Amino acid sequence: MKKFLWIITTLVLLGCGKELDLSQFSDIPRNISISDTVYVKEGDDWKTAGGISFNQPEDICIGHDGFVYIADTGNDRIVMLDLAGNYIGEKFIMHPVAIAQDRRFNLIIAGELAKENYRFGAIYKIKLFEAGHNINIAKVDTIYWEREKPNRRFTGVAELIDNSYYVCRIGPDNQSLFDPDNLILHFSKNDSLYPYEYIDLTPNLEPTGSGIRSINQMSAIATFSDRRRATDFIVAQIDPGANFKVKWFKYNPGSEVTPPNWEAYFKPNATDLTTQGFFVSPEDITLDTRNNIYVIDAGLDSLMKFDVRGKLLKESFGPGKLGDDKLKNPKGVAWFDRILYIADTGNNRIVRFKLSTDIR
Repeated sequence: MKKFLWIITTLVLLGCGKELDLSQFSDIPRNISISDTVYVKEGDDWKTAGGISFNQPEDICIGHDGFVYIADTGNDRIVMLDLAGNYIGEKFIMHPVAIAQDRRFNLIIAGELAKENYRFGAIYKIKLFEAGHNINIAKVDTIYWEREKPNRRFTGVAELIDNSYYVCRIGPDNQSLFDPDNLILHFSKNDSLYPYEYIDLTPNLEPTGSGIRSINQMSAIATFSDRRRATDFIVAQIDPGANFKVKWFKYNPGSEVTPPNWEAYFKPNATDLTTQGFFVSPEDITLDTRNNIYVIDAGLDSLMKFDVRGKLLKESFGPGKLGDDKLKNPKGVAWFDRILYIADTGNNRIVRFKLSTDIR
């Protein structure tokens, strides 16, 4: 155990600006090592859009419409590109940090709202379909904000198959049993907030604590396109005290003798994904068509890939595999057509990677 803790501590320290070479640790759990199958850079970096340099972009989404959407956080805008990186247009959103798209082509965005000399957390929806997919003229609806709770922020959004969507909310006040700041909200496809007791998202999820059911300081949420997992979700946490920072939850409807509840898909330490102390600061999650799970960890400047069983795959990479072209505080990740898109926040760019075996 002491040896394992030393390894994890070393990973943490090296992830903060120094080179992390996964191959130098011969006894890292579960065979984290260099593989012949590796991710390699795909094309040039995307550093500008519409003549403006990216400024701390925190999220990226490949929409159901096949376009790329970037939360250019420092520039207060959502940028729309085609898959080749060509600029299509943009829309002003204050401090956007998370973005998703439903199957009606609406963009769902977590950002902020300035009102009455305060800044509030806010959820927005950009109605692309109604505008003929012209983001420059598309209507922006302010879906939700809380006048009495200026310290609350929204950090993650994810659409479900029925076009409803989950939203991660965080904040410092978590004493309430019914409305703590740390909460997962569920909105209908028409933007009505489901009552907490109806959707039952939080009765057995803990707004504080460090265990497998804790949702303290959530940074991201991801959902599945697989109808067998239509309501399942995966959350990431950046809480330094959290023992398990990436968690997959599934809904148990209960029975005559047991109430409905959310269950952790993997038990603590049962697989790499739920190994205690494995992550440092996971900022985003995405899935591919095989339900492989990709986690971008800003604390380790690394991308970790897991299979559907939660096992770490050798294609994972960090500073040790990237040479001089390292990630710096990356906060967003997306996958589409065998290509990974990473919002490399600290380097003010979008980078793309492709498996060496997929290069023709």
